Amino acid sequence: MHRKHWMFISALALTLVLSACGSSEPEAGDAEEPTTATDGGHLELHDFSYTNQDNETVSNEDLKGKYSLVNMVFTRCPTVCNLMTPNMTELQDELNERELDVNLISFTVDPDHDTPEQLKAYGEQYDADFSNWDFLTGYDRMEVENFAAASFNSVVQAHPENDDIIHSTQTFLVDMDGRVIETYDGLDVDHSPIVNDLEVLVEQEK
Repeated sequence: MHRKHWMFISALALTLVLSACGSSEPEAGDAEEPTTATDGGHLELHDFSYTNQDNETVSNEDLKGKYSLVNMVFTRCPTVCNLMTPNMTELQDELNERELDVNLISFTVDPDHDTPEQLKAYGEQYDADFSNWDFLTGYDRMEVENFAAASFNSVVQAHPENDDIIHSTQTFLVDMDGRVIETYDGLDVDHSPIVNDLEVLVEQEK
């Protein structure tokens, strides 16, 4: 096969694999562009009160006063979540080593299936430290679709050809007032941009 044709087919195949759970997202830095949020047009974490893996209620008010890293996953995800969640575990370990006190939040995009018990088992599978990492459920699919659009300018929707769910593969950095101030590629194994940014931000708050 001609080399150019092979490269094109390989790139197309990779795109199709990632599109099963991923969606078209803003690149890092785009989160500060005017969107649907209310604070000067910037993205902002909208009000919520949901249930974590320990059947405890977690709200957006509980996150204020700390920086938060937020993503969207689901326990039956056959592709990208299997990279995103272990990446978050490694990131959590690095943050703990640097003594950076940060909230980690994973919203399920499959709330009808992902009960607190399912999320607890899922987190344990990836050695998540639940002391500062909450896996959230307790809402319906329509609610998480609206929440993702309003808070992150991102899509959550059923895949048109199978039982998969299209959702963001980004990790969102939320400041202490609930504003989304940066996005990162949740599939990237290099966590240094996130850790370095947080070190700078935390130092500025001292």
